[in-house]
Amino acid sequence: MTNRSTHTIGKLRAALSAPHVLVAALTLVACGSSGGSGGGTASAGTSGDPSGGGSGGAGGSAAFSCTSTATPGEMVSVSAGDFIMGCNAAVDNECLDDEKPMHTVTLSAFQIDRTEVTQEQYAACVTAGSCAAPNCSWDCSKTNYPAACLDLADAQAYCTWAQARLPTEAEWEKAARGTSGNKFPWGNTAADCTLTNMAGCGDTAQPVGSLAAGASPYGALDMAGNVVEMVSDRYDATYYTSSPSSDPQGPASGDTHVGRGGGFKSEATWQRASKRDWYDVTDAAASLGFRCAL
Repeated sequence: MTNRSTHTIGKLRAALSAPHVLVAALTLVACGSSGGSGGGTASAGTSGDPSGGGSGGAGGSAAFSCTSTATPGEMVSVSAGDFIMGCNAAVDNECLDDEKPMHTVTLSAFQIDRTEVTQEQYAACVTAGSCAAPNCSWDCSKTNYPAACLDLADAQAYCTWAQARLPTEAEWEKAARGTSGNKFPWGNTAADCTLTNMAGCGDTAQPVGSLAAGASPYGALDMAGNVVEMVSDRYDATYYTSSPSSDPQGPASGDTHVGRGGGFKSEATWQRASKRDWYDVTDAAASLGFRCAL
């Protein structure tokens, strides 16, 4: 079995015979704590117990006390046109089957958040009565840290409140790597702690936008590392073999959704721009966040 104990989201996944899935249990601890998430072996967790890896249950934390009047963050613009999607074997020797085949996708113009949604921004949505509280305790002073311990419905609710939506997987990948099939958001240089907040770089979330050198070609930050990011698409390991060539929206059905961009407990391979992950819709890990698009 592949050792992936340092990756950041979810539950005990399947074995190496299905290479697209997570294959080690992950420790999920409360947001804002010094331990972060990932690493070691997680307990199965129960609803309402984020320290054990559970989703926290509907309605979020009963003790949530952060308040905010912050507004949604700045967005960067991504022009209409073609880009290379999927693993580019010319620059990347770590391609897995669910990243194949590399293919050209045409997207309409869109905008995407320059950074991951912050605690301060999400707290404003809770304050407004439009979002549920997160599923773990937050340190309310960490206003510019990524909002986490949220599930897919929470992310969707925030983006709706912000008059936006979650990005599609294709939009996320173009915003992350540009048009020419770069391995990472910053290019093809190997990942290190000056470029991405990954395993071995402190093992905890950082304030959003801390690593300007890791910016994508469009100026989006933390497209690799910090927290794994939810997108709108359902996950299908074979989707690229039949996906539309223009503005793909993901499979029409499925019980799991796509996560992108690696997190602060993810090894370097998970920081690759073409790398695909998946999570259950009720997952609400301390290492799982999001950004919005428009």
